[in-house]
Amino acid sequence: MRTIPALLVTIGLAVSLTACASNGAGTTPSSCAAPGDASAAVTATGAFGKEPKVSIPNGLTTKGTQVSVLRHGDGRQVDEGTPVQIAYTILDGKNGEVASTSGYTNQVAPITAGASTYGALGEAVECAHVGDRLAVALPKSAVNNPANGAPATSTGKAESAAIAVIDVQRAFDARATGTPQLAGDRMPAVVLAPSGAPGVTIPSWDAPTSDEVHLLRKGSGKVLTEKDNAVIKALVVPWTVGADATGSSWTGGAGAQVVSLAKGQLNPEGVRKALVGHRVGDQVLAVVHEQGAVDVYVIDLLGSLSN
Repeated sequence: MRTIPALLVTIGLAVSLTACASNGAGTTPSSCAAPGDASAAVTATGAFGKEPKVSIPNGLTTKGTQVSVLRHGDGRQVDEGTPVQIAYTILDGKNGEVASTSGYTNQVAPITAGASTYGALGEAVECAHVGDRLAVALPKSAVNNPANGAPATSTGKAESAAIAVIDVQRAFDARATGTPQLAGDRMPAVVLAPSGAPGVTIPSWDAPTSDEVHLLRKGSGKVLTEKDNAVIKALVVPWTVGADATGSSWTGGAGAQVVSLAKGQLNPEGVRKALVGHRVGDQVLAVVHEQGAVDVYVIDLLGSLSN
């Protein structure tokens, strides 16, 4: 399973757009990136999902991020927080040279729309639909600095553009969509924000002495096996009264992640066992013991990818 390569972080991931959302996603649509002269100047030929032949005039410039739809898909809308699989070609807008391609001949881990980890790329796919082919233009000064990985800020003046042609291939739910279930006895309380982000309240009594797994939402999707890579969002909180989360897919810009369910591939092992046998659409509460500590995991199972 490939993740988005470091070059993508270097070439296009630090410009901000605003968000969209609909069923199973985060916020309600507010505004989407508009097309402009630079994105409108991009042409791309070839079948959807195959590496396109991209043509752009030399010397493309832009003041901000622009998104044009080259091919309109009829699939679900991509909302903020939606994990999406894409294929992409990235070019230098100054001379049209291809800098990077991915996702055409290999399976790439999904990115999360609106997650800051993916910067402009993650923001550019918001409001798109599955089946869209997008042309994205962004200023090079808004590209991450390859020397230190820190995002730069656009100058607001017309400058040389970086160009991305993106095929939006697949979208997963942004949150677990299963039917709510009764919580287990003496378990932490879990509440959900409108975006689906969970909050956990640890009770005053001691944690159970062994691992426990409880179903918070019952989905109807594929049953996950050890052969699958699971697309998940997760919250981790120590079993300590008043403790803050030590990890969250909903904060810090991380977004969804892909985890292998094969033995020995996911640490701690108790988390892997909590996922195997559950269905896509489930939300799972797992109490896991690891190296003398007890952590509470709330995990949304959003999809699966074959090995």
